Amino acid sequence: MAPMVTPKLRVFTHEGRIFMSLNASFLPATIPPIPRPWNPALESDSSPDNIKDALTTQWAYETCPWFPLIATSPDFSGAVFACLNHSLYSLPIESTPDGRYMLRGDVRREWESLEQKLLWCSQQLAVNMHFPWYGQAPRPPKDYGYLRSHANARLAKKVALRSRDAFLGISALCTYFIMARQYRPHNDSASWTSLLTNDPRCPILSAWVMELSRTFVGDLTDAVPRNGMIINGAYSLAWDTDVIMFEHYKVPIWVHWPPGVSGNRIWKLYCPSADDLARATSATSSELQNNDAWGIQSDSHSWLAQPNDICDPESSQPAPLSTQPQQDLSHFPLPHKNSGQRHGEDWQAFFARKTLQNAKKEEKETPSERQARLSCQRSAENHSLPGKSSRIWVFEWQPQDDYNDFMLRTHITKARVEEVWGDYNKFTRVFDSFSNQWDLCLALDPTSIPDGDDREDDDDIMPPLPIASPSEVPPPPPSSFANDIYTYFGSSVSLSSRHTHIEGFVPVLHYYFGYRSTAPTSAPTISFLPANEWIKMAKWDQLRKLLGDSSAEMGSITEPQRQCITKFIACFVNMKESDLNTIPPDLWDLGPLPSLQISHPYIRISRVQLSQCRYYIIEPRESPNLVFWTLAVLNPVTAVMCLRRDWGSDMRQISLALLQRGIGFRTLQNMSVAPHYRRPLSELCTYTLGHRRPPFNPLYADYIIYEQLRHEFMNRPRARAAFLHDGISTEAVPFGELLIGDGDQTYYDDGLSEEEIDFMCGTYYIDHRDGPEIVSWWPQPNAWNTSGLNVGFWSACCEDWFQGRLGNLREGVSRMRHSLTKDANGPMTSTQWKRSLKFQPATNKIMCNVSAASYDFMTRASTWTQT
Repeated sequence: MAPMVTPKLRVFTHEGRIFMSLNASFLPATIPPIPRPWNPALESDSSPDNIKDALTTQWAYETCPWFPLIATSPDFSGAVFACLNHSLYSLPIESTPDGRYMLRGDVRREWESLEQKLLWCSQQLAVNMHFPWYGQAPRPPKDYGYLRSHANARLAKKVALRSRDAFLGISALCTYFIMARQYRPHNDSASWTSLLTNDPRCPILSAWVMELSRTFVGDLTDAVPRNGMIINGAYSLAWDTDVIMFEHYKVPIWVHWPPGVSGNRIWKLYCPSADDLARATSATSSELQNNDAWGIQSDSHSWLAQPNDICDPESSQPAPLSTQPQQDLSHFPLPHKNSGQRHGEDWQAFFARKTLQNAKKEEKETPSERQARLSCQRSAENHSLPGKSSRIWVFEWQPQDDYNDFMLRTHITKARVEEVWGDYNKFTRVFDSFSNQWDLCLALDPTSIPDGDDREDDDDIMPPLPIASPSEVPPPPPSSFANDIYTYFGSSVSLSSRHTHIEGFVPVLHYYFGYRSTAPTSAPTISFLPANEWIKMAKWDQLRKLLGDSSAEMGSITEPQRQCITKFIACFVNMKESDLNTIPPDLWDLGPLPSLQISHPYIRISRVQLSQCRYYIIEPRESPNLVFWTLAVLNPVTAVMCLRRDWGSDMRQISLALLQRGIGFRTLQNMSVAPHYRRPLSELCTYTLGHRRPPFNPLYADYIIYEQLRHEFMNRPRARAAFLHDGISTEAVPFGELLIGDGDQTYYDDGLSEEEIDFMCGTYYIDHRDGPEIVSWWPQPNAWNTSGLNVGFWSACCEDWFQGRLGNLREGVSRMRHSLTKDANGPMTSTQWKRSLKFQPATNKIMCNVSAASYDFMTRASTWTQT
């Protein structure tokens, strides 16, 4: 067994204080004052009561073990949190009959419903789970005032944004219990998703729970950055074992060592050595010599480090928009005098140009000038309001209604600075120490809450935190979960009663083809000309059939979503493989910079070459593999689909899920045999429909005999292999295939023989003089694989076709399908089958492109090494 690798201890110093971390590469942007320690007599601490304070990294508090799990940059898109996706400008406010203002009724009801659902989920997830004795639940969002009316519209918006952020508190509590359940699973306990979907009082729609698992609530990977916490090394915590759990899920942890404290034994891993302290002191000195050249917000805004997006800073020509470099400047307002903004230059291009200019200024400044500039920059770090005697200029980026909200840099007089300063915060203010100017720009972080005083009248101040534990949350109406899904995706997420076992159109789009559930409601622009021409002629029902959805299914998708989906499908139909990287990233989760992660919280997928064929091995990520066989898939589309799913880590459950969807997989078993060994086919008891003399025109009675023989075969243990392969139940691989790895390792795959495949397809051999003619009741695997029905899983179109042909066969009805195939619902040759199954030729193009992209993405997977 390989020895465990101890993470490297990082040492930081800040204002003479020492901080240690095993999983963070930098200190938090703001370190709050050291709180007073836990008071056991009063059973209280100084934890902040307002969610506004908890949105940044805090110290570890006995009462708030969920603080570290608050998402740093929550994504409020998707079916669950879409109702919270508002900024200060977009929040809808309505007036009340008594002249006050409050959040608009429909949004208010959506927030109230979401609050009840999250509180219910946290309550159910907490059942039989450990929670610190003194731990307190976060205040519910309604305590922050979004259900109340307010004196003016501006105050109503600020209170609504504060209430919206309170959803992060109850979300973090849900995350705490989800994390605890996964980190400390009980042998007899179900997964957290099953706990919610199978609750007897309120079984939650599985699609809603799946969406929740993909948000910042259920996604425990490092793709969701979290605030983390700072621990005072002089004291222990009642829930110190949770710190190990947080470390496991890469939640940032810092430990502060006060002067003269040798350290609590619990935090001994964080104890610095003398060399560590020396390196930290040296690194801090170096950092002070390399402050950013443009503003104190440079670490927070990546666009400041992208000078290639703008023109030469020394050019006297007007700068076009950074995102549209060839715009007609007559469409843009003239910049204000002395604003420094060029005609047609947006805020991003302005800041990037200033970055280049300041870099050149820094090269020429003298030591004394540099010292004076850095002094001004350090003074500005607290974002204090510039005084009336200050020489600092303040500019506000104001949207222009007549120019599609294009923003102009506008100078704010000293008399008005105090009026507007509170409308911004540390994320929307940027200080330029070279020109001694502040920029106030809400576009830097549209969802942030201003620093202005958001207190209400005395009668409206938030009530104090209740000492008694909150009462039990009543179960939400089950329909409310379905409404979230239907509102966001449209009602086509569920199929009609005819195909209840087949997934709907939108889940198919997401899981199999990578359509992002967070796609914008406004259709993005596609620059590929053939795709745009194809879009003009596309019909909605035809688009659904391309992906295997039956046009006979009930339900509808909202028109904005239809436009996005149409453009998404058009890309795969019209583009070459080399052009796929031009698909907008907000539509597709694959591409040059895919949003899909190769890492998964439950499974690990690796690749291996066996007998000149690439296999993708699916294994539990951390829990032990409870089966003696290895689950493998051949199709890269299937491998990527599994990464999008949340099927847990039980290989049996994953295999069952694949089986239910008609998706092919393999169960390999490691065997120590000679690489060229094959079990003789003579040992098999092979079924066959035999040879016939021409002319052979089978009757319905012949089909009945075939069904009886097939049923007899399917009751044999050997028939299990027929279920492990995609397509209709006839597909399989050669019997007893021995797969050989690069090191001559051998793995057994229990497939079917060619004779058994022929039998399953209902094959007859008609003996003509010039050779046998092979016909079959059902298509052979090679015909099915190239058909317009093969989308990699058993779709609604597959089911419609199968049931239609099966019904016609059993009724003895002869219906011409295509004149070229001479399909009289009898056995057909391979050529006739291929012609009969053409259906949607564009489906093959879509599948080729999706397969190529999935193959490229899976090259990121590690090479499989059997343990």
